[in-house]
Amino acid sequence: MRISSGMIYELGVSAIQNRMAELVKTQQQLAAGRRVLAPSDDPVASAQSLQLKQSLSVAQQYQANITHATNALNLEEKVLAQITRVIQDAKVTAVNAGNPTLSPDNLKALATELKGRYQELLGLANTQDGQGQYLFAGYKSNVKPFTQSSGPGVYAGDTGVRSVQISASRRIAINDNGQEIFQPGVPGQDVFKTLDDFINQLNSGSITPTQLSTALSGLDNALGNVLRVRAAVGARLRELDATDGTHADSILHYQATISDLMDLDYTKAITDLTRTQTSLEAAQKSFLAVSQLSLFNYLGG
Repeated sequence: MRISSGMIYELGVSAIQNRMAELVKTQQQLAAGRRVLAPSDDPVASAQSLQLKQSLSVAQQYQANITHATNALNLEEKVLAQITRVIQDAKVTAVNAGNPTLSPDNLKALATELKGRYQELLGLANTQDGQGQYLFAGYKSNVKPFTQSSGPGVYAGDTGVRSVQISASRRIAINDNGQEIFQPGVPGQDVFKTLDDFINQLNSGSITPTQLSTALSGLDNALGNVLRVRAAVGARLRELDATDGTHADSILHYQATISDLMDLDYTKAITDLTRTQTSLEAAQKSFLAVSQLSLFNYLGG
């Protein structure tokens, strides 16, 4: 095979260009900290990375939902704790009303005290979150659920329960409606009616053992109902914490795998850079030496 001067020149230029292209790519990889700069660099790794990034995005969205749900349920737990305290205080007042030595004026004073508890409970039942949504209105979060100043009143919300997706197979409730908490539809468990009836009885200046027993029983039922809801909220918070931990582990796994597929091994890259620089210098020197030869020099040698 005859090798022309033109072929020698082209081969030399091609070798230099290839080494320069490798050098530039390695420098780009080092600057970006990435081994795969374009899908064509490693199609298989790029495809796997894309799938992992999609899974990562989903897990991160679940975590965001969990944060939202946790904040909502923590607020509800805080309010339910205050409601528990108010009902317990009302029970203490009701027990005090059973003292046979109390005068009508004393009973009316206790009625005034219970009226304050009633209003405090009403305010808690109408709690709003940071976005101005009513906590215990069900789906009707923009509707004030309780507006009565006395008596059982009418619940203006609905029985809906808002929920969010926290995993591929699990949605979790982030609120409880006011009817379930304050007026569950079971005789003796409407806390507003229980308090209002007892306040009216105390304001009459006298109270019978039956009236006292009914009031205490109603407050016990209301307290038990609130504690039941609080227990359910606590269980959901524990589930959220556990699920968040699972997603956190998955996210770390996805990120580590993506890094293994796409990120640069700096030690290897620097070694490659040094080797390519050496190879480029050798190609340049070789090309320079060959390009300076003439046919006569070659024959004379």
